[in-house]
Amino acid sequence: MLTNPSPAKTASITRPLRLARWLPWATLVVSLLMSVYVTLELDKLRRTEDRQRVNALAADHAHAIQVTLERTLSATYALAALIRQSRGSFPNFPAVAEEMRAVYPGASILGLAPDGIVRQVVPLAGNERSIGFNAMQDPVQGPEARQAIRTKQLTLAGPFNLVQGGLGAVGRQPIYLKNPEGNLEFWGFAYVVMRFPEALSSARLDGLATHGLNYELWRIMPDSGARQTIASSVGSNRLVEPVEREINLPNGDWILSLAPQQGWTDPAGLARKFGMGVAVSLLLSYLSLVLVRLKRHEKGLELQVQKRTSQIFTAQNKLQATLDAIPDLMFELDLEGICHDYHVPSSAPYLQPSLDELKKSVGRHVGALLPPEATAKVLASLQQAHHSGRSDGQQFQMEMSHGTAWFDISVAAKPADPDQSQRFIVLARDVTNRKQTETDLRVAATAFDAHEGMAITDANKQIIKVNPAFTEITGYSQEEALGKSLNFLNSGRHDTAFYTQMWQTVIETNSWRGEIWNRRRNGDIYPDMRSVTAVRGDGGLITHFVNTFSDITQRKATEDEIRKLAFYDALTQLPNRRLLQERLRVSLTSTARNQQRGALLFIDLDNFKTLNDTQGHDVGDLLLQLVAQRLTECVRKADTVARLGGDEFVMMLEELSADPALAAAHVTHVGEKVIDVLNRPYALVGREFHITPSIGITLYDGQAQTSDELLKQADLAMYQAKAAGRNTMLFYDPEMQAVVTQRVALEADIRQGIAQQQFLLHYQPQVDGANNVLGVEALLRWAHPSNGMVAPSLFIPLAEETGLIEPLGHWVLQRACSQLAEWAQHPTRAAWTLAVNVSARQFRQADFVEDVRQVLRDTGANPHRLKLELTETMLLTDLDDTIAKMNLLQAQGVGFSLDDFGTGYSSLAYLKLLPLDQLKIDQSFVRDLLNDPNDAAIARTVIALARSLGLAVIAEGVETPAQHAFLLREGCDAYQGYLFTPPLPVDALEAWAESREVLLTQGA
Repeated sequence: MLTNPSPAKTASITRPLRLARWLPWATLVVSLLMSVYVTLELDKLRRTEDRQRVNALAADHAHAIQVTLERTLSATYALAALIRQSRGSFPNFPAVAEEMRAVYPGASILGLAPDGIVRQVVPLAGNERSIGFNAMQDPVQGPEARQAIRTKQLTLAGPFNLVQGGLGAVGRQPIYLKNPEGNLEFWGFAYVVMRFPEALSSARLDGLATHGLNYELWRIMPDSGARQTIASSVGSNRLVEPVEREINLPNGDWILSLAPQQGWTDPAGLARKFGMGVAVSLLLSYLSLVLVRLKRHEKGLELQVQKRTSQIFTAQNKLQATLDAIPDLMFELDLEGICHDYHVPSSAPYLQPSLDELKKSVGRHVGALLPPEATAKVLASLQQAHHSGRSDGQQFQMEMSHGTAWFDISVAAKPADPDQSQRFIVLARDVTNRKQTETDLRVAATAFDAHEGMAITDANKQIIKVNPAFTEITGYSQEEALGKSLNFLNSGRHDTAFYTQMWQTVIETNSWRGEIWNRRRNGDIYPDMRSVTAVRGDGGLITHFVNTFSDITQRKATEDEIRKLAFYDALTQLPNRRLLQERLRVSLTSTARNQQRGALLFIDLDNFKTLNDTQGHDVGDLLLQLVAQRLTECVRKADTVARLGGDEFVMMLEELSADPALAAAHVTHVGEKVIDVLNRPYALVGREFHITPSIGITLYDGQAQTSDELLKQADLAMYQAKAAGRNTMLFYDPEMQAVVTQRVALEADIRQGIAQQQFLLHYQPQVDGANNVLGVEALLRWAHPSNGMVAPSLFIPLAEETGLIEPLGHWVLQRACSQLAEWAQHPTRAAWTLAVNVSARQFRQADFVEDVRQVLRDTGANPHRLKLELTETMLLTDLDDTIAKMNLLQAQGVGFSLDDFGTGYSSLAYLKLLPLDQLKIDQSFVRDLLNDPNDAAIARTVIALARSLGLAVIAEGVETPAQHAFLLREGCDAYQGYLFTPPLPVDALEAWAESREVLLTQGA
């Protein structure tokens, strides 16, 4: 018998409801606390990132200030060297000082102060008051002046108000000369005056305002300990929590302080974050409240179900005996399974056996009437009913005359009768149709609740049922959709004819399948795979339509993404090489068919690699995206702009005039437009950048041309534009191909020349002031078997570009050291040095040092006689690596000469760090030093600078006695040039040297 729910179970349902009422408040408090914590942490992270950014800017500007001041102060070294060289007498000081002011733009005043008293100053105009000024007796400048004498080091005094007016700082270099007894005596000062703020202009401090920053440059005065402001964007105000960087200067440090103009805090951002946190907290609290209400509703329903179930079970217990007596097919059996009675309902005539069979069933065992499986289930049910009073739920199947039938049996025990054994009422219900219906319903329910949306309409196409997937796809609930036509999903992308044809196909073929664009409840339009099936009744008339919907948005997006990845550049979204070539092939066909012309513009960005390497790939990618946008704006919709990769773009212009002149004029206009828009500034990461294009153009008419040939032609024209100076455009000329072919042939000849040892060395002597040979410089020459002697200017640049300079450089070093070892056996040439030029590419090899050491070991050459010549441009890349390699080789005895000095960066700071032995004055300065005062001044400065740094000086390109006399008079150490002899083969050089030895011997 069934029983009512217990009170304890009811209490277990209501107790959690009382506890859940506190859940929304707890959720609100916890989420608010978490919001406050996350907001504060995010603000702390923002402040940290801001300070890191400002710290990087402070470091850059502090370095710029220090470099500017050090370069300006180094002018005193040159003045001191000139004073020592002239032994205290410097009559041409004004002229030299005026030339030096051009070299040191930060120096507003240069002066000499013998015995500490200013005697000479340049410029004199406006500085007359400083003449006679005694720095050592001045209360402001005296301490620094006396400190310079005491330490014999350069000191920096100030900033302070200058005697001649204005704010500035003074760098003093004490000068000591030897007296007749050989002792050093204080001669006086060489000094340089820097005016503020002019001396700080190159540091671009005012540009910090564009970054939203205030600055203050200050120092602690050594005598008073007070803080002195040198330059400030906030006047006398102090910065709040500034980032500070020290600037190390002689006689003290300066401090550069930076801070945001609006301060470090962001009240508005913090308020927004707090507001968002409160909103999220309220939302979570509301969701908790909704959850609690739903839970309460669920528990209430559960209580109602239990109450109703109890009522039903009570009524069912009362009617149990009556219900047991309502049979379909009924038998009365005992516990052993013997049939004592039966009843066959009249509603199932197919179950009625013949009278003889009915009579035979009484008194017989059920095993004689039923198959073994059914018999076992009946006996098991009897046993269960014997112990519990009833049994139901057992089912079995039997083969009948009309087919397989399913029966559901229920067994109930009859009240005990003392006159007979225990009897049971067995009801056998035919559930064949129910079983089939359940199977059909399960299949239908499974299909209806599938992921595909379904909508069933009547014959008038009015919706009568939709499944949950329909609601999920369209956004319309079943209540909103019932009674409506599916037309309310129409997106407007299909016309009436489309839908008419669709329904006509359904009526004629009973089905239709295809893609339709539908509109969701929120207005979104989406792609839908639609299937419509007609359901017909017994008379063949349509009773219903079954519509299935599949949202194929993701599939469409995937297809679009695959297409984009295959045909478009991921960075710029422009067509890639594959799509360009496909469009170009189509254009060639259409151009030939329509008798038109087209054009390809091959665009390469000049010096883009430099920007990419110095500013980073992120900035480079932003620049490429802006370039793509600007190029797209230069063409028509019918034209194509593609990115091949890197910084290479291609424009394809179509539908041009068949007249070559008109087509070329149109393409020229487009090319000029491209150059104009790409030359405009690019605002990236708070800075302005500039880039220029080189453009190669080729026209096509589709006749006997392939896409690969056209791209090669445009590429050749682009390289010719680069060779013409960049930032220009050139049309393809067949002569370009000849130039390229010649270049390829020359590269092949160089490779063959290396393999066949066609290269040789010529040597040019280097002499001292008395014309004694100090050594030679090895110069590479190429004896081509058919072209004769090839000028180095023709093959060395190509060797540098192709990397062939590395094997060539190794051969030169090997051959030169072998020659050096041979000369070591000759008494008059054993003291010669041998200079070898080293290319930047060769020097940058990781094993360069070991390669030189191995060559010295293999040849037995004296490393103290080997001198490697480096160029200034080589020193600008990875200075630390350069110094490390030079120190390792110098430790072996190898010397270093800085070639072409003055033509490159010429940083004095680098010169102090590099372990050089010699400076080489470039022949471009020597050539015109008698005619050009600037070249003469540069030559003097180089010589004086070398003297102050303890380096030797050699001048190359000396071709006239007048040049030699000028350099000799200025104190140059060594000379090289056609005045003595041109570069010679080794045999001719040795013969020249022997003839000079004979002449010197005869002269003696």
